Amino acid sequence: MIKVQNGQRQRTTANSQSIIYLSSIKSETLRGHVYSEYYKKILPFRNECELLRGMDDLFDSISFPQASFEGRKFEVKKPKPIIEKVDDAVDEIMNKILNEKPITFVVNVQYRKNATWQGTITWVEQNQTVRFRSALEMLKLMEQASLDGAAPVVNWSGKNSGGSE
Repeated sequence: MIKVQNGQRQRTTANSQSIIYLSSIKSETLRGHVYSEYYKKILPFRNECELLRGMDDLFDSISFPQASFEGRKFEVKKPKPIIEKVDDAVDEIMNKILNEKPITFVVNVQYRKNATWQGTITWVEQNQTVRFRSALEMLKLMEQASLDGAAPVVNWSGKNSGGSE
């Protein structure tokens, strides 16, 4: 959606709004579906990388939010294009997704600066909205919600975190 303000055209964030439906975590990775408000299509993802790549490709395709620079790539001779298809049968797939009672997030990416994203994420079931400063922070918030609010911590030192040893 484009609006005119002070004589300048600006895209509103509705274009970059996505709804993420997380399936229950069974294998230490986030799985689910991304629904694009702009295209009215669904993209399944099997891990965090597919989620981020799919959403980044969406933002590139609508040129919003604009990336602050072009991403780096390895030089490969004659790269084979990898085309992933998004699902057009939205109503049918949405009914199946919603019957599984997923954890639902509305993600509004407002900026793509410093090689990452900034915006807001709303955990629909808890009616909580939080600003995130990076794609990693967004993933951590999704993981925390999927674990019923527990924030996982990796204990690299091997010491008890309870304080009594």
